[in-house]
Amino acid sequence: MELKSISGQQKRTLLDFYNPKEWPSQWKKMPEMMCELIKTLELIDHEPVWVFTSHAELLFTNKDDYQDWQVLVKVIEIDKKQYYKITAAQENPWHHLTGFSDNHNSAAELVISGLSVSAIGKNRNIFLDSN
Repeated sequence: MELKSISGQQKRTLLDFYNPKEWPSQWKKMPEMMCELIKTLELIDHEPVWVFTSHAELLFTNKDDYQDWQVLVKVIEIDKKQYYKITAAQENPWHHLTGFSDNHNSAAELVISGLSVSAIGKNRNIFLDSN
């Protein structure tokens, strides 16, 4: 899968953005996990997808526009263990679907599944919709 950076964002690659050396020490696990996920996604046979970052979050969309997202990926900690939290945008009444994974392979599968079922064109708010 080609991960195409939206034009409104800096020209760093995703792997450069999530380089663990660029993040504070308390965040080291998150960028390592994101790099593994990105590398896994790039090996999957799938149509190209637009991507952008918002702080530590990785977002996927079907157009070159940061105001709308289909799938959002965060790394969260539960009971001192890190997990990928993958959220797919949905129509009401569900608003979004969320899955969790502790490894990059199943997280990549959740991203692909999320892209196939997500609602498009909702101009979703990244910060309010991802909770």
